[in-house]
Amino acid sequence: MTSIICWLNTDENEFFPGLWAVSDSLVCSGAEPLTDALPKLFPLPVNLYDISDSILKQNPNNLLNIGYGFAGSTLIGTAVKDILTMCLDNLSEISHIRNGEEVELSIDKRMPSIEDIAFLTGRIAKKYIMSMGYYHPKNAKCEIVIFGYCKKNKAYKIFVIRNNPDHPDNIIVDEKNLEESPYVILGDKKNEVLGMIKTKNELCLSTRYQTGRGPIIALQQIIKNELSTTIGGHLQICIASRLKSLTMYTSVLSEEGYFPFLGFSHEEIGLLGGFSINKGIGLKVFDDLLD
Repeated sequence: MTSIICWLNTDENEFFPGLWAVSDSLVCSGAEPLTDALPKLFPLPVNLYDISDSILKQNPNNLLNIGYGFAGSTLIGTAVKDILTMCLDNLSEISHIRNGEEVELSIDKRMPSIEDIAFLTGRIAKKYIMSMGYYHPKNAKCEIVIFGYCKKNKAYKIFVIRNNPDHPDNIIVDEKNLEESPYVILGDKKNEVLGMIKTKNELCLSTRYQTGRGPIIALQQIIKNELSTTIGGHLQICIASRLKSLTMYTSVLSEEGYFPFLGFSHEEIGLLGGFSINKGIGLKVFDDLLD
C-alpha cells in the first residue's frame, strides 16, 4: 500500500510552519513492487478567475493552498487528484440573489472551507470507487488526505476520505482532531509507523534536531531498514502553510545540496531548452538519526 503521515509542525517558525505530510513512493501490486518512484503528495492551489477571463485564465486570485495525498489504489488516488485539481483551478464568480435582488458578498463570506473541499473530494472519489468496486471489489480501496489552513475557520484542518471495500458506496469524510492525536497516518503498518515516530521523537529530544521532523526521520528509517515490503522508495514532503503549499524531497547523502527528485538524479532530469528545472528546496536527514 504505502504510508503517509500528516501533522502540525510547530517547530518550523523560521522555515515553513504549518501542516506537514511525508510519504514513501513505492507502488505494489499485491506483494510485487511496480515502481519505487511514484509521487503521492501534491500541493493544490484554489484559484478564482474573473468570469470575463475564465477562458484565458489569466491573473488568478489565489484563495487557498492545500495539500492532497493518497494511499491505496493508485488509479483512484491519481484520478481523484486530477479531477479535483481541475475543479479547484476553475472557480469563477456567481451572482447571489436575496429577495429578488443581487447582493454583493465579500470574498471572506464566499471562501470555500477545507471541509467543503474534503466533501467535494469524497464525491469525486465515490465515482471511481464505485466503478472499480463493480469490476474489482478487492482493489477498490483508497484513503485520501486533504489538509491546509482554512481561512474561513481560521485554523489548520485535516480531513481523511476513505471507504470500505466491502461497502464501496459508503464514503466517510472524517475530520481529524490534532489535539487528541497529533499524527494522522494513512496506509500500511499504522501502529508500527506510530511507534517509530515516538522513538525518533525521543532521539530528536536528546540531540539538536527538532521533534517536528520526527515523522520524516521515522519513515526514512523504515525505508532504509526495509521494515515493510509495502513501504519503500523515496521520501516526499508536502507542506501547507498559511501562505502557500509546496513539495520537498529529502537526502541522506553526504553531498551538500544534492536532493534527488523521487530518485531522479540531476543528470536524468537535465535541462529543458535553455532553462534549468527548479526542483525546489530539499531537506537533509542526517545519518546519525538513522540506526
